[in-house]
Amino acid sequence: MASKVSLDQVIIGIEAFDTADKASKAFGKLDPNKFEVLPVLIVIKNNRKAPIKVSPLEVQYIVPGQGKIFALQSDEVTTAAQGPTRPNLGPKPLPFPTRRKKNPLSAPEIEGRAFAAKMIAAGDSASGFFYFNIRHRTTARIYINGLVDSSTNQEIFYFEIPFSS
Repeated sequence: MASKVSLDQVIIGIEAFDTADKASKAFGKLDPNKFEVLPVLIVIKNNRKAPIKVSPLEVQYIVPGQGKIFALQSDEVTTAAQGPTRPNLGPKPLPFPTRRKKNPLSAPEIEGRAFAAKMIAAGDSASGFFYFNIRHRTTARIYINGLVDSSTNQEIFYFEIPFSS
């Protein structure tokens, strides 16, 4: 991965899946970017002698001058495509069921590829996607906090990783 940081024997790499080509490799026909949901692949490699806890992991997408965006939970991604709900002021609905438009972000690929590791064994790695409700900016960076050494129960320093252009 082009964007990676190594600190205290932990290596973290990130990659934004911000184009249709990249998204099709991971999600098939589904392109979350069409719904302003940015998938970011995060790979964590533990080269320490003890396992590390990665739950709960705090992941933020930081845009300089604009602020922080917290990662969506995998079940919140489906609501990102729907947008705000408006009250129905029209006539009463028909007395029989009609077809509803299927939410494209409710595909099993979204939740199935989300980062789900709770702990990473010594010498092992874990990877998965975090989702942000924003379009990708090349000046942005990812902030990761919450990695804990399981043997000493001490938190490992936070990671701030810029995206490589």
